[in-house]
Amino acid sequence: MNDNLLKVKVSKLYYQQNLSKVEISKNLRISRFKVAQILEEAVEEGIVTINIQEPENTYIDLENKLEEKFKIFRVSVVDTSSDYGITKRNIGKAAANCLKDIVYDGDTIGIAWGTTIYEMVNSLPAKIERKDISVVQLTGGLNQVEARYNAIELSSRLAKVFSCSCYQLYAPAIVDGVQTKSLLFEDSSIKRTLDMFGNVNIAIVGIGSVSPRPSTLLYREGFLKEKDIKNIIGDCAVGDINTYFYDINGNTCKSDLEDRTVGMNIEQLKRIRYVIGVAGGGFKANAIYAALKGKIINVLVTDHNTAETLLEK
Repeated sequence: MNDNLLKVKVSKLYYQQNLSKVEISKNLRISRFKVAQILEEAVEEGIVTINIQEPENTYIDLENKLEEKFKIFRVSVVDTSSDYGITKRNIGKAAANCLKDIVYDGDTIGIAWGTTIYEMVNSLPAKIERKDISVVQLTGGLNQVEARYNAIELSSRLAKVFSCSCYQLYAPAIVDGVQTKSLLFEDSSIKRTLDMFGNVNIAIVGIGSVSPRPSTLLYREGFLKEKDIKNIIGDCAVGDINTYFYDINGNTCKSDLEDRTVGMNIEQLKRIRYVIGVAGGGFKANAIYAALKGKIINVLVTDHNTAETLLEK
């Protein structure tokens, strides 16, 4: 049998009849290594062509380019709508699918707050079957953020989906002073949650922008004042995660505000295996870029227009 006929035969046995390489090697009395080599050559020479039917409205090539550019685990890109609310819902659905893919038995999931994370939780099924899951609230926010977007509510809902334990932070996101923060950290229930930070191996976080306009919920709710934002911008901040602000390189902006913030900080996030950044909107492009550049997040769920902007930076 000439080489081309052998390649066709092996290819048909492998791709059409679903025989394994071991089975083919036994049937044709050639080594398994030879079978693998023949299959590889059949593809290279065009004897076998692979046609992938990609659904409409997907952005696989763009996702792959961003993964390569920023050297991160995964990017999921969704449609951009003229209605930002719809864009956030699109991102939330994709983030829910991403979380279902990533979570395995025994994982500890940390969750922050925000409107897009709220959309993610809304998109999860009522139950996800995993064993020995724990959920940890990553940021305070008691009475500072609308209840449905609050990390207490979102962590409770996520724990219900996984039918698992939930470790919560019954504390504000920002307190009045360093002494107040120290006293809070002595509370046994709060300390119990803080101690769980070291067990988190999957974190879900939103990303807030500083300019062209502040987008963090605490600013919109009035707990962060204009003078706080001006001071932060003065320190070259471009974004925030868990109300910890960072610069264009993803480095923490040291400030009085950081000393009064309750939650998982930037350096703690960088030690987590999977940090899923759930954010979109062109006005957040600089903040998302900095989070990627600084290796704060290593999984990104965003919208198409924002993804294109990130690729061009």
